[in-house]
Amino acid sequence: MIPTTRYALAGTLALVLVATAAPAAVTVGETAPAFSLPDLHGKTHTLEQQRGKVVVLEWINPNCPVSRRHAEAGTMTGLVDDHSEVVWLGINSTARSHKDYLEAKSHLAYNAKHGIEYPVLYDVSGAVGHAYEATTTPHMIVIDQAGTVVYDGAIDDDPYGRAEAPRNYVAAALAAQAADRPADPAKTKPYGCSVKYGA
Repeated sequence: MIPTTRYALAGTLALVLVATAAPAAVTVGETAPAFSLPDLHGKTHTLEQQRGKVVVLEWINPNCPVSRRHAEAGTMTGLVDDHSEVVWLGINSTARSHKDYLEAKSHLAYNAKHGIEYPVLYDVSGAVGHAYEATTTPHMIVIDQAGTVVYDGAIDDDPYGRAEAPRNYVAAALAAQAADRPADPAKTKPYGCSVKYGA
């Protein structure tokens, strides 16, 4: 028999996933929106700096249980290790006024705990998140060497974290890029907690 608290937790997570899984409007095959954002150390990163490289954008929120589950499982860091040729950038679009907002020191501690060594950029205005129509944490975008969006959506096909061997859509998109073929699928429905934009 499953404890009542477990039922409640499962129900809560289901509501979060359903409520925040609206499809994104970024168009695969079109140019990715330009951006310039500071990382947790204050260093500025732009998309233009990465021209000629494949770029993965991951919307991240340490206070989101879904984002945190992937951090604890090493979903993203494992891909980073497997694809040293790829530029991986985390983006935190949590508004400074939201309770989920973390100061840089706390975010850096979270990153260290979970082996996150790639840059995490602060988008406190939400402008970049809105430009990419990022709806959830995580929400994944893959951009090719020419600056074109080639994948938009979920990290994998396992929103509840129950599959023994989930299909990782980002891994598939990166393999497709390496083989000079289109991602399949190129667009999926993202899942997770809603991005905590300001009013």
